[in-house]
This record gives sequence, C-alpha cells and structure tokens, in this order.
Amino acid sequence: MIGFFGGSFDPIHYGHLKNAAQLKIELGLSALFLMPCAKPVYKDQLNFSTDQRMNMLQLAIKEFDTLAIDTREIERDGVSYTIDSLKQIKSNYQNHVICLVIGMDSFNHLSSWKDFQDFHQYCHLVVINRPNISIVRQNYGFKLVDTINNLDDQKTGLLYFAKTQMLDISSSTIRGKICTHKNLSGLLPESVITYIKTL
Repeated sequence: MIGFFGGSFDPIHYGHLKNAAQLKIELGLSALFLMPCAKPVYKDQLNFSTDQRMNMLQLAIKEFDTLAIDTREIERDGVSYTIDSLKQIKSNYQNHVICLVIGMDSFNHLSSWKDFQDFHQYCHLVVINRPNISIVRQNYGFKLVDTINNLDDQKTGLLYFAKTQMLDISSSTIRGKICTHKNLSGLLPESVITYIKTL
C-alpha cells in the first residue's frame, strides 16, 4: 500500500512533514510520496517558484528520509488536477493499493474538485483531521471504514479518517512570518529556513 500527499508546499513545513511521517507509520505504507503541484487550481499565485519549492522539498526529506517526492504534477506543468494524477498513478502502480492523503479542509471542499466523483475508482481516500475544522458528512462515492485493516479489503473506493492529527501550522502563517522577518524555528527544518534566508 502506497500513499500520495499532494499540495503546493509553499513552503514545505513540519505540519506537512511530521504528519506525513506519522501517517506512513499509522497506515503501514511501503512508501509515502509528497506530490507538489505545478499550479494550484484555487490559488492565484504562489510565493515561491517551482524550483524553489522543489529545492525546499529536497532539503526537507533529508531530515524526513522515510518520505519521498513524486514530481509528476511539476513535470506535467499547467494547472494541477488530482484526477489526472490519480489516473497516471493507477497506471504506474497497477499492483499496489493507492491511498490519496488530504487534510480535512480539502475533504470538506472535495465536491469542487474536477471529476471528484470518479476518485473512488482509482484510490482509497485518507483524511487527516485539522484543528478547529469540523467534518462535512459526505462520502463522495467512497465507503467509510473504521480501521486501516479494511483498506486491504479492496484496491479502491474506501474512506478512512486517520488517527494522526494535523499539526496547527499553516503555510500562510509562515509566509507572514517570512515577510516580517520573524523567527521560523520549530516550524520548518533548519535547512529550509537557511535556504529561505538566501532568497
């Protein structure tokens, strides 16, 4: 079973990294890929360029070496639609159970994503809870299961709410601190902080 955790990672931070590493253990994944988007659908502009975001990801996973990076959306360029990635992933990993990992905020707005009603044909959906965000009671075509053991029952179509809790760190807060030259310690790996200071 392998997982894909998408995002703009603008910039990558401990909220992404620590939760991803913990989730990999919780689900018993053989691999968990951070999948940076080229151009997010619902954001007008990213603070960091594609190259800068990739450089920060490369630095970050030196500290979190149980994680990996999947660059398919960067290489595809243009607007990043998850459905396109799921189709590619399913084709590339035909013998694997695939988990798409998203935060609760994304889950609550999944109905606005392109072809969301088809996601269950390509993957299981794993949702990480986020502080102060309540759940919208929709399953989007997935079948809700209670334990990770259920995820091996079939190859696609199951919905699991992870026990892992999303750390209350946001990229927007970090970008605000960067703009005002505030301390970033404890929010990002030191290697990423050092890199940001060179920009």
